[in-house]
Amino acid sequence: MNLRALAGSVASLTLLIAGPAFGQGTFGLSIENCSDYVARAMSQVQMASGCSVSGPSWSAEPADHAAWCKRASARERGREDEARRNVLITCRGDFGTVQIKSCNEYVARSRTQLELAQALSSSCTFDGMRWSSNIVQHMHWCNRTPVDRHATEDAARRRELASCTARSN
Repeated sequence: MNLRALAGSVASLTLLIAGPAFGQGTFGLSIENCSDYVARAMSQVQMASGCSVSGPSWSAEPADHAAWCKRASARERGREDEARRNVLITCRGDFGTVQIKSCNEYVARSRTQLELAQALSSSCTFDGMRWSSNIVQHMHWCNRTPVDRHATEDAARRRELASCTARSN
């Protein structure tokens, strides 16, 4: 019975993490979960350090993003996430290490960085396991490695993003 419950939990987690992304080849526009939205927002805010951004969308306070998220629809959350990502296409600032509190946060940050890499439409090549679109693989890696490696890997992805210039369309 415990094995069956564990299998169900893993399947649910896989669907929650992957969401509509894999069906469309992208991560989709809706964000159903506020903890996921806040993790994405905080990752984007941190990546924008040093850029001239302002306003509530760029608050450094997770509570601000959580409060907004509770009032917003999944579609509105997705649009807000996309708007921040569009700003990051032209400016990616700080790439120092940032504490990552959990593997769920690590996965959300990985997904945010993957989405930005896809949105850059650049000549940069994002290779290796670090850039795998398999979010479950990122979760497994996080669960198997020491906590200090999570921040180091996150910073490495942000350094690669920061060194890549977007192509003009």
